[in-house]
Parts: sequence; C-alpha cells; structure tokens
Amino acid sequence: MGMSEITQSAKSPDTGMYRTGLIACALGYIMTAISPVVVADSNLHGLAMAFWRCWIAFVVLAVFILIRKDLSFKRFLSTAPAGICFGSSMGLFFWAAKITSILNATLITILLPIPLTLAAFFIFKERITLRHVLVSIIAVCGAMLIVASGSSSGTGDFKGDLLAVLAVNISAGYFIFAKKTLLTVPLVEFMAGVFAWGGLVLIPLVLSTQASIIAQSNADLGRILLVALIPGVGHFLLNYSQGKAPLNLIAVFQLIVPVVSTLLAYWILSQSVSAFQGVGMAIVIITLGINSYFKSNDAEV
Repeated sequence: MGMSEITQSAKSPDTGMYRTGLIACALGYIMTAISPVVVADSNLHGLAMAFWRCWIAFVVLAVFILIRKDLSFKRFLSTAPAGICFGSSMGLFFWAAKITSILNATLITILLPIPLTLAAFFIFKERITLRHVLVSIIAVCGAMLIVASGSSSGTGDFKGDLLAVLAVNISAGYFIFAKKTLLTVPLVEFMAGVFAWGGLVLIPLVLSTQASIIAQSNADLGRILLVALIPGVGHFLLNYSQGKAPLNLIAVFQLIVPVVSTLLAYWILSQSVSAFQGVGMAIVIITLGINSYFKSNDAEV
C-alpha cells in the first residue's frame, strides 16, 4: 500500500459507523414522530405533555446515573445551552400553534434543515455538495406537500408565524450545542441534563398558559407515559447519531417526521390521506434514499 493510500485511508470516515449513525437517526425521527399524533389524541395540553416528557425521562436517567455513581455538576452545567434550546423550542412551537394555524406552524418547522445545513457548513466545516442541496430542496418541497395537503385548524397570525420561525432557529441551536457538548459529555449524562434544563424552561410556560398537568383519565396517563418513553428513546438515538453521521444529513432526515406522523394519523386518528400527500411522502422517501446513498459513497471515497 502506497503512502498516499495510507493517508487517504486515515482520512476516510468509518463507513460502518456512518451507516450505524444513519440508521439510528432514521429510527430516532420515526419514534419522535409519534408525539404529535399522541398529543392530538389526548385531552391534555401539548405543553403539559412536553413537561412530563422531560421530567419522566430525567428521573429515569438520573436513577441510572446515581446507580453508576457518575455524577458531575460541571457536565450538568455544560448541557445547559442545549437543554434550554430544547425546552424553549418545544414551548414556542406549542405557543405558535395556539396563535397561528397548525398548518403554518408545521410548514415553518419543516424548514429546520436550512439553518442546520448552514451550521454544518460554516461551523462544523462539513462538505456540502450541490447535489445534496438540490435533493434536500426537493425533499423539503415534498414534506411541504404532505403538510399543506392535510387538514388544518386555526387562523394564520403573523405573530404566531414569527414564534414558529424563532422555534425553528432555537431548535437548530439545540442540534449545534448538542454536537459540540457530546464531544466531552457522555450520552446518558448529556440527555439527563438536557431533559432537566428543558423541564425547567417549560415550568414558566406551563404556568403562564395555566395548562393543567394532571391527567384526567387512565388513557391520558397512558399517553403521557407513551410520549415519555417512545420519543424519549428516539431522542436518545438522535443524539447517538450525532457523532456518527454528518449534521447536514441528520438535518434533512428530520423530514421523515411528517411522513410518519401522517401515516400514524391515518392509522390512529382515522384521518384520510390524500393523493397529494401520497406523492409528497414518495418524494421525501425517494430523495432521502438518494441523499443517503450518495453520502455513503462519499464516505467511502
């Protein structure tokens, strides 16, 4: 093997690790997509659901950390930026959905890949090809077709739209801080800190909206546990993928969420799926497949 081949091999990413990260990312988004459907089927306010999601997950992770006797206040403080962004973005999105239409708020959140792709290029110096940009734009358009062709409620309001835009940018901040923090903080400790800080941020938001956090039925209690458990595991997988897949691809894979949410709404809430939504889902799945295929080839070069 020549010196140039050795150098190239040393610089090439671990393709197996890349694919593992990609699978974890996809499964993570699929599991987090359950949240909006379960919230829509519940009598409990969305903010209350987010509140319980944070604190139940924190308790479970805190017990695990205590058993391992691996406590560090320094690590806890280092997770504050990501945790505050996590809680704030959830709270602002639910607030936006109350002011503007759910359609407007959801369409705006689909634009999350844009600030994340910019961050991947300018902050983390990831390689962004023209092909990736074009395919990602097509995927975003497919996701917009899914949401815009579905049912909506509420009246559009510019203030609510601004809140949704703010929520998207803060959510991008979460991914950026997470990627940086996970370089020095173990995954379990990181997630415990994120859920704690996110839960603290949600307390004043819940109080300001006077949303009840008490489950009124066993069914709602079950939904609380469901939202805490399944999306919680999905969140774990997303953070696990941070060090294994490029941020620009993790950003675009977020478009899986409207696809899965639409299919779950059809299955659980008996909502119809239009032909346009079917086309949109096909566009998203095909473009994500193309993106991941070429990214995988790039990783092997």
